[in-house]
Amino acid sequence: MVAVCLIAFAVPSIAVAQIDEMTDPSAMNEDPPSPEKLELIREFMRVTGIQGRIDSGRNLERYAFISELNWDDKDRQVTLLDAVGQTDRIAALRTVYARYRSVYQEEFESHINWEFTESELREMVAFFGSPTGQHYFDGTWRMNAYTGTNLEEVEQQLVEEAVEFYNSGDKTDQP
Repeated sequence: MVAVCLIAFAVPSIAVAQIDEMTDPSAMNEDPPSPEKLELIREFMRVTGIQGRIDSGRNLERYAFISELNWDDKDRQVTLLDAVGQTDRIAALRTVYARYRSVYQEEFESHINWEFTESELREMVAFFGSPTGQHYFDGTWRMNAYTGTNLEEVEQQLVEEAVEFYNSGDKTDQP
């Protein structure tokens, strides 16, 4: 469960492609970035929101809501706000995260260096740093939120049918 959640951290809500739909390979740059490229990497992280997630530790908040992690709340005075928002658990995560923050910084910088060329970073920084690029992030967030809400019942039905189909042992393409 934790491994799945760790993978989810690194995947922002923007344009996540399925592996079989990928058309552009990574740059696979193994060399350390030049000072100029490192500056572009850091600007890319800033304009895409990655840096904000690293700086705040909010990327770990989802773990506060996973009861299978055995958070022990039985002897705590829990307010309504904490019960809904898990503020004490989030505070604990952020406190411990401070010791690991540099590891996250280095890992993201390293992967972005490996993934993108300097030219690609320049283009993306220009776009994502523009009002249109920022609107893309806001619009994508809203689209995911609204369509997620609007499709809840459809997805629930779909998943129920898929589980039933899977459990039936039927191997045909038509459930």
